[in-house]
Amino acid sequence: MTGNESVPCMQTVKLLQEFLDRELTMTEVSTVQGHLDRCPPCLKLFRFEEGVRRLVRIHCGGDCAPSSLRDEILARLKRTRA
Repeated sequence: MTGNESVPCMQTVKLLQEFLDRELTMTEVSTVQGHLDRCPPCLKLFRFEEGVRRLVRIHCGGDCAPSSLRDEILARLKRTRA
């Protein structure tokens, strides 16, 4: 972080997950984006986190459990509750 930045890196890093999830207010988005525009180390971390999420989405998002497994889990839950 350079000395003239108004938002510390630690604060930006704490907000990265919410930033990626689009859970920040417009003011917070503007603050984080402004910091990322001026801070190469934080931008590098953001791009890494974004890349990890993309890989997880690509490689882990398409498989569904077989319906037989779903049925078995539901049956066990019903037996546990009874």
